[in-house]
Amino acid sequence: MNILHIIPSYYPALKYGGIVEAVHLINKTLIKKGINIDVFTTNAGLENKTDYNASRWSVIDGVRIKYFPYYFYEQYTFSPHFFWAALNDVKKYDLVHISAVWNFPVLAGSIASLINKKPYIISLHGTLYNEAISLKSKELKKIYFYLFAKHYLKRAVAIHYTTDDEKNKIADFTNLDSKSLVIPCGIDLTQYNQLPKPGDFKIKYPILEDKKYILFLGRINAKKGLDLLIESFSKLALDDNKLFLVIAGGDDGYRNTIENRIRELNLLQRVLFTGMLSGNDKLAAYVDAEAFVLSSYSENFGMAVVEAMACGTPVVISNKVGIYKDIQEAKGGLVCNLAVNDFYIAIKKLLYNPNLCSEFSTNAKKIVKEKYDISRVADSMIKAYKKVINNAALL
Repeated sequence: MNILHIIPSYYPALKYGGIVEAVHLINKTLIKKGINIDVFTTNAGLENKTDYNASRWSVIDGVRIKYFPYYFYEQYTFSPHFFWAALNDVKKYDLVHISAVWNFPVLAGSIASLINKKPYIISLHGTLYNEAISLKSKELKKIYFYLFAKHYLKRAVAIHYTTDDEKNKIADFTNLDSKSLVIPCGIDLTQYNQLPKPGDFKIKYPILEDKKYILFLGRINAKKGLDLLIESFSKLALDDNKLFLVIAGGDDGYRNTIENRIRELNLLQRVLFTGMLSGNDKLAAYVDAEAFVLSSYSENFGMAVVEAMACGTPVVISNKVGIYKDIQEAKGGLVCNLAVNDFYIAIKKLLYNPNLCSEFSTNAKKIVKEKYDISRVADSMIKAYKKVINNAALL
């Protein structure tokens, strides 16, 4: 089985968050299971663009990748080189899997697939949530949807959603409910077999010594609800003068706004920005945290939530995070409405209730193993690929 995965930016362009990591993880897992996966992408988000050349294949973890140069606006990744390569090479593959909606490679990949009469799947990754559309370029996206996206979505053999929540909320908008499959993102559980020792993160950041901290880990972006978290933390900080907030992640154009509000609340000495964390540093941050909080206005899945649960860290999330129902049903954490006081009460409940934290930790690890193990996720994706290629019904 030969699959071409088309995505606007790809590993190691980690500035674009969990989607890039999640797609690379499933691709390398599929390769281990005997599926041939190639990736066409652009060099958007790469720190050293000259290291990645479209004239040759780059190979990362067994995945062959071609990084094409883009022009003009990085968020759209317009690339004529990408289009011509896709047009010529799509015929070599059994199936094309496209990730994203609003970018030129999605348009180019779907056109190339249609011309070559190759089936293609589109993974939305939360891009069509109303909240996500409203946060940035709403009117432009509406125009683009009716001119382009609507047509290549309708011609896809299937739309891939990562949660039932995403499917239910977006299906009405796209009117594509009859062509859908729901497969979650996954994590590599072997990375969580031997976690960093408790205290390792606080050793690296001495300001946290003898302190408790709440953790946010992800892109510093308006949709992540950091404004709600900051306001909630300001109330918690009054209750406990040894409580800190750690914000770990790259800036996505929102850090100045958040820092200004932190300054207004006189909390500069109680908030630590670490920048992007990866590997053991990221795991250590989860391990030492009293709670992981994601107060997003829109989140199709929530990779960081799953990572935190795999580490046994209690989680507090908004009911706009795609996996919130799974967490509620498994009693693996607390789910809040988008209200400052709701988050304040929930976080405080965890800070002073170790028995509840222990219960959440046990339940969370169980659900991660049952639903989000990347090996199981990859098996589900292979089954879907085979059905598409064999022209079988997906539902």
